[in-house]
Amino acid sequence: MSVAIEIAIIVSTFERPGHLDRCLASLSVQQGVDGLFEVVVTDDGSRDSTLSMVSAWAKKAPFPLSYTTHDHDGFQLTRSRNEGIRASTAAYLLFTDGDCILPADHLRVHLEERRRGRIGAGDCFRLGQEASQRVD
Repeated sequence: MSVAIEIAIIVSTFERPGHLDRCLASLSVQQGVDGLFEVVVTDDGSRDSTLSMVSAWAKKAPFPLSYTTHDHDGFQLTRSRNEGIRASTAAYLLFTDGDCILPADHLRVHLEERRRGRIGAGDCFRLGQEASQRVD
């Protein structure tokens, strides 16, 4: 019997494949949510190695991973997120950016705390450039 996907993580990105790689790595070590989530990388038209990096992750990720993009024509975050929503299969959505690294219990806590008809919002802890460069 397969487990239903309960949460879709919509990851927005634009031309920062190194950051996105670390974000996907943090999603790959989520604890207590095996088989319960999918990831949709929604790209604002990157013209670099983002697609090839996501394709490599799709072959090894312990979760379903899909990718959306469009031609870059200025900053279109809303368009990107809407494309990600359409590509997802879950009713519960979590939005994050491709330069965010999530703690290993992040998705489990979201699933435990969700309530029908309620929207949750949060913020992040911002690291300086020196600290960011030490993250691997």
